[in-house]
This record gives sequence, structure tokens and C-alpha cells, in this order.
Amino acid sequence: MSEATLYAMDAPRVKSADAAADFVEKWQDSTKAPTARIAAFFERLLQTWPTDGPESAIWYEGFDHNPPAGQVLAMAFELGEFDIERLQQLRAMAQAHGVHVFDPEGHVLYLADGSEARAPSLAAPEPGGPSQCTSGVRFDGVYETKREKGWTYLFFTADGKIFWQSTGGRFQARAAMESFATGDSFIVKGTYKPSDAAFSARLKASFGAFKMNGVLKEDGLHVHSERTNGRYPFDAVYTFLPL
Repeated sequence: MSEATLYAMDAPRVKSADAAADFVEKWQDSTKAPTARIAAFFERLLQTWPTDGPESAIWYEGFDHNPPAGQVLAMAFELGEFDIERLQQLRAMAQAHGVHVFDPEGHVLYLADGSEARAPSLAAPEPGGPSQCTSGVRFDGVYETKREKGWTYLFFTADGKIFWQSTGGRFQARAAMESFATGDSFIVKGTYKPSDAAFSARLKASFGAFKMNGVLKEDGLHVHSERTNGRYPFDAVYTFLPL
């Protein structure tokens, strides 16, 4: 037996999967009474799928030890019983009561208006697709540089997103790329603009905002980064690691 845990959220201002993950982490242990939306949704949920009787097979765990509280309701479904049809039922119930549903495993937020917000796709380009942009930066791997303590990694996507992080140890290209998809607060994210053999970027993380410029040369990708206030300048030459 295995479970699929999803969260119902009364959080109208949350619009992205990353924000939903932060919201759940902050509020899932609340001891407050459930909001009106969460309470109404929970009542409808148990009317549709009671925790006893024929429909109870969908539940991996009931709510005796995990009742609705505040703005979040954790729902532990039996994975084998929770298919796409059940998901659509759940989304319809959530929409009717004005709450979002967050899937932390798939890192997708099903919004109360019926739309979806997913984490950026960090998959390598499809065979035959472009592997680099006009500036020459490549999408089918990561860029790394050695620092005094640890390593720093850069990753570019074909749709103009850039990811940046430092680690204590060295990653293989695939592991580094997968780490960018976790949404960790220490991963710096932003967008880049390519130009002739160069790029510029603006990035943000929970601990600050950065600007970055890079130029492709024969010995690698030469990058200058600093805080938007000019502090913490960092110059490095990055080597490309293909997948």
C-alpha cells in the first residue's frame, strides 16, 4: 500500500506551485479552526467519499489525527484507488468551494478557477529540437564551476528561464538538473536574455535579488554576478556538462 497526499488550500493569493509549497509548509500545522471554505469543502469531501463504508477504500488515512485546520486540509489517498477520474472529481469539488488543490509530488497547483500552475519543465530538449539558443548557451545539460568551498551550477531552459545554485559537493549533470526542480528556497531563479555569444539575466531567491551577465569564450562561459545593490560580486568561468 502507498499513499498520495494532496492539500486543499484556502489561499486565493497563491498562484504558483512554489508558492503553494511554501504556504503548506508554513500553515499545515495550524491549530486554528478551519476557514469557512475549508470546512465546507471538507463536508462535501466526506459526503462524496466517506471514511467508512464502500467508498472508504479511497482513503489511505482518515482525519482523526489530521483534521482540517486553518487554511489547509491534508488528504491522504490510497494511491491505487486515486486515478485521473477521482482527481477530476476532487478538482470539481474544490472549484465549487473556492479552494486550490496542491500536489506536492507532482509539484502542480490546481487552482480554484480550474487552471493549473506547474513547476517549470526542466527536461532536456527532445531529439531533433534545439539544444542551444542564439547566444550559444545550451539547454541539454548544466554549467558548473569550482569554488573555494563546493561547486556552483547554472541551468538554462529553451523558454528563457535560468536557475542557479551552489552546493557543498559536486553533482553529475542529471542530478544537478533534477535538483533545480525541487523548488528549494536556496535555488536562485529568473529569466535571461540572449545576445551574440552572451546573455544577461535577473534572478531572485528568498535571500535576495541578483543580476548576471555572461559571455561565451573558447575556455567556457564567463559569468559575472552580483546583488542588485552591487554587493557580493562573483566572477567565474563555467564548464558545460552535457547530459
